[in-house]
Amino acid sequence: MLRTLAALALSCLCLTGCFFSDPQKRLQDLEKAEKERDLNLRIVSDVADFGNDGPLKVHGVGLVVGLAGTGHSPEGEWRKLMEQFLLKNLGPRDGQMENIPKEQNVRQILDNPNNCLVIVTGYVPPGARKVDRFDLDIELPYGSKATSLVGGRLLHCHLRVWEALSRISADPKNQGSRQMLGGHVFADGKGPLVVAFGGHADVNELKRGKVWQGGASRIARPYQLMMRNDEKSHRIANDVAQRLNFMYQDDPRAKKLHADFSSDENRLLLEGLVADQFNKTHDPSGMGTNEAAKAMSKEMINVRVPFTYRFNHERFLIVSSFTPIYNNDPNMPRYRQRLQKMLTDPIDAIQAAMRIEAMGRDIGIPMLKTGLESNHPYVRFVSAEALAYLGSTAGVEALAHAAREHPVFIKHATLALANLSESICRDRLAELTLSDQHAVRFAAFHALSLIDERDSRLGAVNVGGTEWIHRIPNAPDAVIAFTTSRRPQVVLFGKGIVVSPDTRLMLGAFTVVPGERNGEMFVKRYSTRGEERRVSSNRVDEILTSMIELQAGYPDLVEFLRKASDHRLLSCPITTWNLPETSLETVIVTGRQMRAG
Repeated sequence: MLRTLAALALSCLCLTGCFFSDPQKRLQDLEKAEKERDLNLRIVSDVADFGNDGPLKVHGVGLVVGLAGTGHSPEGEWRKLMEQFLLKNLGPRDGQMENIPKEQNVRQILDNPNNCLVIVTGYVPPGARKVDRFDLDIELPYGSKATSLVGGRLLHCHLRVWEALSRISADPKNQGSRQMLGGHVFADGKGPLVVAFGGHADVNELKRGKVWQGGASRIARPYQLMMRNDEKSHRIANDVAQRLNFMYQDDPRAKKLHADFSSDENRLLLEGLVADQFNKTHDPSGMGTNEAAKAMSKEMINVRVPFTYRFNHERFLIVSSFTPIYNNDPNMPRYRQRLQKMLTDPIDAIQAAMRIEAMGRDIGIPMLKTGLESNHPYVRFVSAEALAYLGSTAGVEALAHAAREHPVFIKHATLALANLSESICRDRLAELTLSDQHAVRFAAFHALSLIDERDSRLGAVNVGGTEWIHRIPNAPDAVIAFTTSRRPQVVLFGKGIVVSPDTRLMLGAFTVVPGERNGEMFVKRYSTRGEERRVSSNRVDEILTSMIELQAGYPDLVEFLRKASDHRLLSCPITTWNLPETSLETVIVTGRQMRAG
């Protein structure tokens, strides 16, 4: 009895101390307890965690052609693999070229100094669908005497997952083996090389290169939900998969009828339909055309990123984790009331917005629209962002405003507009490409090009089949931006972008010198065939086009821009294509600290 009274007294003392020593903290603790009780709804993250979220390394042997006598194909295992590939894939079905023996033909190809044996490496990104593209790294094999890959083009090659025999064999004889074994072909690779992009600062720079977006996945790589140990059952796994299918299903027929979709998007959708049909019978994921998730066992669920989240996988992984497993959960009314209250508080707004988004259009859109009326910029932004991913245009103006006024929101706001992809989104992105803030301008341009790289407002001109030059003359100030990944691309913002009339630059095999008339420039290339020349004005876009017509590579264009800038011959600055890489954590921390108004 005494022990009971003592415990009761101690508990009362502690309770009293909490109220009188720090009433604000006690109030916060009570609100937190109330929130956790009201959010006591069974969601996907309560039973499973996402996996398979890292890139898949694939590589193989390839052949680069079109070199100027600087290639080499050393003897060894890689050459033997290349010989086998060429024998199977050259000429007629038996691999033999007319009037030339197979072995001699292959030997001639590999011994030709204009060709080069290379090692090709790429990374199939997580969540990739078939035909999704990725960059390739090109390197020389051990023992290669090649001196330069400049001007080369990678022929079609197969990319696999390779593993050392010593790591997969239990036989003691193979423990020291260096032999590599290749698995199934997971991707294909081909395309023009980008070489010497660093301005020749490294002596080995000419011996390696990249093929931007040269890899194409042959497989679908869905994410995987791994069931937790205490939740491993076929029933729960199937319940989760069915719920995700219901909430995040794609409707390709509806998308194809979408009036605002570009020809590129319709092409991708068609390719997706064909790939999905192939998936049904050949893909290990076993996922059908409209399935977002499929329970493979009681331990694992394959999950495909819906088209709505195609440019933002990270958000889909978070939102889908918040998805309620059972719509008829008795705690649902209280859960919705709590989320509506949380949405108005900057501390909880992002979590509330994503949880509301996970409840679908019918419930989510009306709830999120109330957030647009808040006087706090962070609450308005997270509400507008969630609305975009639910397919509503109600928050488009708020997203555009957030990108203009708050640098921390630029990346996420423009991506949300790109994923929604409505005509009003394209209009707002086009307007943002004319912003006086370069970060906004670049992010909006990137987002608009994700939707349709041929949008007339991007001023795109495809020159030479690979290089792209964009002109956006209505930008408020002049600047030249060039990319360093994904696609050879130079963007000229503003008017009057020219070089000085007395410009004289030597760029390897190219020269840019004054012409015979005022404002005229000669662009020349010197080769074994002699001198080739183009006549241009001193406009930068015309000079770049003339260089491409003379077979200049993208690194040559960048070198011209860099040298012209270094010698102060350009009428405006140049910059690399830098997109704001703001993490979600930074958005949350900064947003919570913003002031209402």
